Parts: sequence; structure tokens; C-alpha cells
Amino acid sequence: MSDDKAIDWSKEIDIDGNVFPPDTLNREKYASYLTGLLKQKGYDPKRGDEAKRTYVLNLNSEWGSGKTYFLRRWRESIKNQHPVVYVNAWEQDYSDDPLMTVITSMIEQLREQAGKSSQDITFKAPRKLLGLLKAATPAIAGGLAKRYLGIDPVKIMESSEDEPIEAPLDIGKDDSIDMGTAASKMVTHLLDEHSAKLKAIDSLKKAISQWVEAAISSSQQSTDRKQFPAFIFIDELDRCRPSYAVEMLETIKHIFSIPGVVFVVATDTEQLQHAVKAIYGQGFDAGVYLGRFFDARYTLKVADYEKLLSVHCDMKSISMQTLSENGITVWPRASIEGVGCNVEIKNISNILTGFNLSAREAIQVVERLISILSNLKEGEIVNFYYLIVLLCLHEKEYGLYGELGSQYVVSGVQSPWSDVCQRHHLNNCNIYLLIDPKNIAGDTIKKDIGRGDYSDVNNPYDDISMPISIRVFFIACHSVGLKWSVGKESEEKISRNSNQGNGRSLTNNCLDDWLKYGCYQAEMNKLCCQEADSANQEKHLDHFFDRYKDFVEISTHLES
Repeated sequence: MSDDKAIDWSKEIDIDGNVFPPDTLNREKYASYLTGLLKQKGYDPKRGDEAKRTYVLNLNSEWGSGKTYFLRRWRESIKNQHPVVYVNAWEQDYSDDPLMTVITSMIEQLREQAGKSSQDITFKAPRKLLGLLKAATPAIAGGLAKRYLGIDPVKIMESSEDEPIEAPLDIGKDDSIDMGTAASKMVTHLLDEHSAKLKAIDSLKKAISQWVEAAISSSQQSTDRKQFPAFIFIDELDRCRPSYAVEMLETIKHIFSIPGVVFVVATDTEQLQHAVKAIYGQGFDAGVYLGRFFDARYTLKVADYEKLLSVHCDMKSISMQTLSENGITVWPRASIEGVGCNVEIKNISNILTGFNLSAREAIQVVERLISILSNLKEGEIVNFYYLIVLLCLHEKEYGLYGELGSQYVVSGVQSPWSDVCQRHHLNNCNIYLLIDPKNIAGDTIKKDIGRGDYSDVNNPYDDISMPISIRVFFIACHSVGLKWSVGKESEEKISRNSNQGNGRSLTNNCLDDWLKYGCYQAEMNKLCCQEADSANQEKHLDHFFDRYKDFVEISTHLES
């Protein structure tokens, strides 16, 4: 039975001055599971003399999926039961020394957990640590050269590369150095230095063990008694400079293999592999290399985008209600029935999922969407979902995006757009929309009475809420975006078909034409206050797609 308290992330919490909202991604269960796993791996009294062990876990999750939220809340949940240290590697990679980064964090955080002052002798780095620090290495190397060769090492590097190491080195003024004897002495010293470094590492491990013991023993008189193992969380490693990331892994594996201490290294492992290849070359097997450092890898399940976006993005700022309050008209509107959830976020999520965007890409697309809508002026009209599809195409299908100015892209069953739809299964990916003929055309429409004559009659088309595939929706909107007359033609078809019945079924039968006419009418409404002359209005409609293209290309310079 575990003595750890149940992990509960159902409430908002303040951690070091930062507010962390409730866990809407349902990840507290993963923290509970991993706590039990690592506790058993790091400390099990049933193992006798080997009760304490070290363990390194790679917590894998792509960028934007909430690793930092997960680690910070996890740390907060177990800090009263175990010694814990949290290290944000990216915030500290300026130090250029991963060893110093981790040691400093461990001393400060474990000392605080032990209730000791900064002057307490227990929490002082051992003197031998100096020999392990990168900053000391150049000085030591230079000192060795001076001591055994009697010359600045730069002189050696400037000497002839063709001479063997034992050949005498001419240093001017009729002087020379017997490099054979000097090299022998230097090798002997380096071997001694290697032995000293091993002793320094051993001294450091003992010091860390003492710090952990102090944090545990100081809690034994309190209600919350800490126990082994100690948890060390390393966050944001994949965002660090490649050289720093690799050195951090080496440091953790070789210096911090301390019984009773477990490490959790959170990374986007795919990105970390790129960092490794940046050091060792593109042909290097980064996967095998990283496998050396981790005892196991645990991949957090990617949350569905409806939950993910609600956590990472200000979705309220682009809700239909907020946009309406800001004087922005959105067409088409989201369905108002039959979905059973926040249909606005669901529609956005379905488009992002349809294009198979990663969590990072999805968040970036939505942040760009927010930036576009926040810059619209009062009185603007925007085709909300058409804009999102364009943003996704720019992100995932840039080749096709660059050709969108040509009609052939969306024409016919063999069009490039059809290929994209097949590749991403967009034919079966729906958005839930309200088609509202009376809002589009008014309470009356012109009905075809024959011989080219029309008369005004009550609009027989009723509103319908229904799922529409992304493929169908985009073709309708983009066709109008490229050629405004397509919308006018649909208006005429709607008039001709108005005597084919009435109500919802009539609207459903003319769905494609209502999409095109609605798109056309929305853009016309935008222009009506700018151009009194209808001919000029329709001329401006020729630039309908260009307007949205400008939105996309300006915003895509924004990266989260």
C-alpha cells in the first residue's frame, strides 16, 4: 500500500506566483500512476541492502501538450511526501554548465525543504566539485601545459603539425623542449587527474545523498513525513541549445546515478533527437543514443483539441458572443442544435484534427486566428471557418496553398484539393453549421414565374442545422472567393428551385447553393457601406480571396 496521498487536480492552484487552472485534460491519473511506479523503482525496503536504486524516466510529450503544467502540478502534489527538485533547463541554459544548474537547484530546493538556512554547512557543495565544472577546465588545461611543458599551450598549437609528439619543440631564443619526456609526465598527471575526478564524483554523490537525507529526516516530526525516493524533475530540455541538452543528459546519467534518487526528464523526444543530430550529424542514430540515458520512456496521451485549446488559448476571445459584442459579424454561424457540446470549439477542433495538426501546430494556428480577429474593426464580417481552413492549408499543405489563386485547384474530382481531402480524410470530417436562408436573403425572395419574369414571394426556405464536410464547405466558399459571379449564379438557382417544395428539406436540397450565396452575400454586406455603386462592390469581390490570403500571410509570422 502506498503512503502517498491521492492526487487531486480538480481545483485551481497557485504555484510560485503562477496560477494553474483545474486539470481539464484528465492527467492527474497519469501522475498517480507514475508516482507509484517511480516510488517502487527508487525505493523498496523488500530489496534489503539494495532498497535504494536510481531510475531515469523520459516523460515524452510533444510541444504544447502541457508537459510543464503536468510537471509543476505533479511536483506540488508530492512535495510533502518526497524530497522534490524542479529544474527548468531552458531557463538556465545560459549557465553553460548543466552540472552547476542541477547542483544549484538541488541545494536551494532541498535546503528549503529541510528547513535549513543558507549558512548550514550540510548544504554546501563539496570542494572537489570545482574539478568537475566546465569553467575550470580551460584554466586547468593551461596550467598543466605550463607546469609540464614550461610554455603557453598556444605555442604548441602553432607548431608544425607534421612533427611527432616526441620531437623536440623549438620555442625560440635557442631553447627547445623534450616533448617525449614532457608528454610522458603530462599523461601520468592526466591519469591522476582522472582518478581525482572519480573521487570528486563520489564526493558529490555522497553530498547529494546527505542533502536528501536531511530533507527526509527534518520532516519526521511533522504530519507530512517525507520518504524515499527523491524526485528530480528536469523540464524543457528539448528547448535548450543542442550542446547543452546533450551535456545535461550526460551529467544526469553519469554523475547523478545516486541510489534513492529518481529523475523525470520531460521532453518532446522527437525534437530532442534533432538536437542530438545537430551535434553528431544527421546520419547519427539519435534514438539509440537517447535510449542509453533513460531506463524507460512514458508518453503522455495527446489530449483532444477541444480540451487542449481551452487550456492553452483564449477561446472566449473568439467566441461568437464575444465577436458579436465587438461588432464583428461571423458567417456561417455554428449549429445551435443536436451537438451536445460547445459546438464552436468542436468545429475548430474538427478542422485541426482533420488536417492532422500536432498540438504545437494546432495551438499556433488558433493563436494566429485570435490575432487576426482581434485586429478586425467594428462592422467587419468574417467567414470564420473558411479562414481556419486557409490557416491549416498554409501550415500543412503549403504547396497547394500557393496555388489557391487558380480555379483548377478546387475543380473536379481529380483536383489538388480532392487529393488533399483524400489524404486527410476531409470528406468524412464535418463542421456543424446553421444555414439560415432568411438571414441571408431576407423574408422574401424573387421567385421564377417563367419567361424570365420574377415576383417577390415569401421565402419558403427554413433554417437548418447540420453537419457539412470540410471538403464541401471549402469548395463552395473558395469558388466564390475566386469568382464572385458563382454566388450570383447560386442566387438565381435558389430562386428557380423555390417552387420545388418548402421548409427544411428544400433548404437541404439546395445546400451547396446556399453556402455559395451566403458567402457571396456576407462579402457584399461588408462592402455595401464602403461602395454605393453595386458595380464597384462586385468589382471588389474579385479580391475576396486576396483579403483572406493577406490575413493568413501576415499572421503566419507569429509563432508561439
